[in-house]
Amino acid sequence: MQGFASQQLVGRDEEVGAVLDSLRSAELHGALIVAEAGLGKSAVANVVAATLGREMPVHRVHASSALTGIPFGALAPLLPVLSAHDTDSPLAVMRALLERLRPADREGRVLPLVVVDDAHALDEASADLLSQLMVSGTVRMLLLTRSITDIPAGIPALVWSGVISRHHLLPLTDAQVHELCSQVLGGPVLSTTSAELARKSGGNPMFVLALLAETRRTGNLVSRHGVWLLGENVRPPQGRLGDLLKAQLSGLSNEEREAMEIIALAEPVPVGVAFQLGLHRSVDSLTASNLVSVEHEGPRLLRPRHPLYGELVRHMVPAARSARLRQRVLEVLPEHTDSMDGLLRSVAWSLDCGAKVPDDQLLRAAFMANNFFDSNFALRAAREIQDPQLLPAASVQIARAHYQSGNHRAARELVAGTVDASTDLTTAKLGTLLEVQLRQHGESNAEEVHGVRRAWEAAIDRIESSASAEGPADAEMLSDIASSRRGAALLGALIDVAAGSYRTTAAKLTDLLTEARAAGDLEAVLVASALLGDIHTCTGRAETAVNFTREALGIVLRNDHRFLAYYQFVLHRHLSALLWAGYWDEAQNSVHQDLVASSRSFIRIGGSVDLCLAVMDLRRGELRAALPKLAAAIEGLRAHDPEGSLPLALAIAAQISARQGDTGRADELLADAGELTPRGTLTTRVIAAGNRLAAEYARTNDPAFLEELREAAAQAEEQGLVAAEFELRALSMNLGDSTSMNRLLKLSEDVQGPRGRAMSVFARAVLDQDVTALLHIAAEPVDADSEGLRPLALQEALRLAKTSGDRTQVQRVQRSIGKGTDASAARRNASGPPVLTRREKDVAALVIKGYRNAEVAERLYLSVRTVEGHIYRIFEKLGISKRDELTAELMGE
Repeated sequence: MQGFASQQLVGRDEEVGAVLDSLRSAELHGALIVAEAGLGKSAVANVVAATLGREMPVHRVHASSALTGIPFGALAPLLPVLSAHDTDSPLAVMRALLERLRPADREGRVLPLVVVDDAHALDEASADLLSQLMVSGTVRMLLLTRSITDIPAGIPALVWSGVISRHHLLPLTDAQVHELCSQVLGGPVLSTTSAELARKSGGNPMFVLALLAETRRTGNLVSRHGVWLLGENVRPPQGRLGDLLKAQLSGLSNEEREAMEIIALAEPVPVGVAFQLGLHRSVDSLTASNLVSVEHEGPRLLRPRHPLYGELVRHMVPAARSARLRQRVLEVLPEHTDSMDGLLRSVAWSLDCGAKVPDDQLLRAAFMANNFFDSNFALRAAREIQDPQLLPAASVQIARAHYQSGNHRAARELVAGTVDASTDLTTAKLGTLLEVQLRQHGESNAEEVHGVRRAWEAAIDRIESSASAEGPADAEMLSDIASSRRGAALLGALIDVAAGSYRTTAAKLTDLLTEARAAGDLEAVLVASALLGDIHTCTGRAETAVNFTREALGIVLRNDHRFLAYYQFVLHRHLSALLWAGYWDEAQNSVHQDLVASSRSFIRIGGSVDLCLAVMDLRRGELRAALPKLAAAIEGLRAHDPEGSLPLALAIAAQISARQGDTGRADELLADAGELTPRGTLTTRVIAAGNRLAAEYARTNDPAFLEELREAAAQAEEQGLVAAEFELRALSMNLGDSTSMNRLLKLSEDVQGPRGRAMSVFARAVLDQDVTALLHIAAEPVDADSEGLRPLALQEALRLAKTSGDRTQVQRVQRSIGKGTDASAARRNASGPPVLTRREKDVAALVIKGYRNAEVAERLYLSVRTVEGHIYRIFEKLGISKRDELTAELMGE
C-alpha cells in the first residue's frame, strides 16, 4: 500500500493554499505545520514544494531523534564540504550553509525555501542557525512538527511573534475519508464502509491507508460487482498497520505503557479512577502525545485516542499481566458501570482473564452486544449463562446473534416455542420481535405475522395470571404489563401500515402515542412516532412526518444505546421523510453524524444510507454522482436489507440505466429484481414496480409498458397511496406522457415539501399553456426539485411555442435552451461522447437526414410529442440548440 504522500492529496486544499500564501508573503519569513503523525504534514509539504519549486530553490532537511545530540547534525546533508574542525565554529557552518543555499554565481534575489521535516527533533545548534537565517530574511522556512512546544527555543518564539505563520492539520472528515478510499480502491465504496474506517482510524490518513491494506489482505474488505464493502469481523491490527501502531507506542516509558494498557483494557476509565491508581502523570503525557483522549461531556472518561490503539494494546497484553492489571483496577473501579460500552468491555476483560461473571451481567452484556451488532461477543456471553431461570432469555439472545450473522435457520430453531414457554415479559417481547423479523425475510403474509402478535398477547395474559396468583402485582409489574400490551398493539399497527392501511391505523397510533406519553413509556413513544411518520410520508405529508421521526430518532440517540436495536427501523423512516420533505442538510447530518451512535450497525445500514444519498443526487439532477452511490446501495442491500429496499434500488438503477442507453445493464438489473420476493411496505413495493415499468418502457419504447404505468398509478390512487401515486405519475410524465397533468396538479397540492410545490407550479404552467412561466421555471429554479424540472419546462415551452406559430416566441425559447446547453457542452467535451439511448439514436439519425418531426414520428411509430421530447433530450445531452448542429461526429459515430 502506498503512503499518503504518494496519493493525490485529499482534503488539504485549504491548508495548501494557506501555506503557499504565507511563504509568498512579504511580511512573513516562513510557515509552521503542526499535526500528529500520519495526518499528512509531509504530503502537504510535497505539494507546496512542488508548486514553489518553479519560483524559488527548494532544499529539504530531515531532522531525527538520532541526531538530536549532534550539533548541526540535521544540516549535515547541506554541508558536504565542511571539515570536522569547522563544525565547531557556528560562523563557518553558517558560511557553508549560505554558500549551499545562496551560491554566489546564482542570479536574482529570490529567497530559497528550506523545508524541515520533524522539526521537533532538531538539535539546538541547527535550530538556532535556522532561526537566525529566517530573522535576517536570508531564507524562507517551512517547518513540520508534531508539537510546537518540542521545537528548540528560538523557532517557537518566532511563531509567537508572528514572523512565522502556524497551520494545524485536522483529521479527515468522513466525506474526505470516503474520497480517499474511493481513490485508493479505484471504485465505489459503501459510504458506511468508509465511515467505519474513519471511525477506527480517527480520520488519520496514514491509518486509513494501512487499514485498507490490512483489511484487503485479510479478505475483510472485498469487492462485489465493483463495489467495496467491509465485513463485520475485523481482526486485531496486524501487518503494516500493526507495525505503524507499535511505532507510535514504542517511545513510552514503563509507567506510560502500563497506563496505556489499563486504559485500553478497562475502556472507558473514569479520570478519578486513573488518579486513584497514581496514573495522573502518565495520563498527562499520553494525552499530550495524542495517544489518549478525555471525554468532557458527562463523566470525564479516558479512552485510547484511536480505536486502533485500544485493539492493538488489548491484543498485545499477555493473559497473566492482563489478570494482574484487572485485579489492580477492580480495587478502585466502581462495581457497576452505567456505560453500556463500559459494561461490554468489563465483561469481555473478565472472560478473557477467566474470572467469574454474574449471570445477570452476562445476559445484559449479551443483550447490549446484540444491540451493537457484535454477534460473536453476544454468543460468547450468552453461552456462559448457567442459571436455569435465565436460560430461555439467553436462548433468545443466542437466536438474535445467529439472525444478525445471517444464520436464519439456527435462529428460527432456537426461537421456536420461546414465546409460548416464556415466564417473563422481556423474553416474550424479544422472542416475538425476532419471530417477526424472521418472517419478514421469508414469504409470510400479514395474517401469519398477526398470528405471532396473538401469541405474544397470549404470553402476556399467561404471565399476568401467574403473577396475580402469587399475590397483588406491584406498580412496576403493572407498568410492565401495560407496556407489553402497548407493544403488541404497536406490532399490529406495524403490520397494518405495511399493508397500506393508513387512515384507521393513524387514529389508533395517535391514541397509543398519547397513552405512551402519559405513562412515560419511551419505547412505545419511539415506535408509535416512527410509524406515524411512516404514514404521513406515504400519504404525502412529509413535513409533518419529519416531526414524528425526528422525535423517534432523538429517543434512540439520547438513551445510551438502550434502544439501539430500533436504530435501523427509525433511521429508514426518518431518511424517507427527510427526502420527501426536501430537508437535504438534515438528511446529510443524520447520515454522517448520527451514525456515531450506531457503532457496528454501520455495516448493516450502509445500503439504506447510500440509497438515500443516491436519491438526493438524482433529485438534484446530479446523475454522475448518483450512479456510484446507487451501485454501492445495491451491494449493501444485497448483504443487509431489513426494510426490503433492494427491489426498489434495483428498479431505480434499471430505469436510469435504460434511459441512459445502457440496455445491457438495465436487463441485468431487471432480471435481478424479478428474482426477488417483493418486500417492504405497500408504498415501497408500488414505487419499485413503477420504476420497473419505466425501465421497460425506456428500454423498449413499447407503449404497453407506459399504459401499465398509468394503470399502476390509478390503482395507487384508489388505495390512497399518495406518495406512490405521485412518484408513478411523475415517472410517466418524465417519459413523455402528458395525460395525467391534471391529476398531477391536484396531487402536488396535497404533497408537502419542495417537490410538490415545484410540480404544482410546473403543472399549472403546462395546463395554462404559459410559455413565460415555463421559461421562468427553467431560468430561475428556486430549489433542487425545480432545477430537476428545467429540461421538461424547456421542452414543453418549445412545443407550445411551435404550436402557436409565434416565431418570436420560438426564438426566445431556443435562446433559453442555448444558454442552458453551454454547461452541457463543457461537460461533454470533458467526458467524451455522450451516451444516447437506442431510440434517441434512431431519432437523431433521421433528423440528421433532414426529416421533420412528423415524418420521424410516422417512420418510428411514435407520437409527434414523443419525438419532440426525444429531440430535446438529444440536444440537452449533446449541448446543442439547433437541428443543423446535429452531426454523426457529435454523436460519437
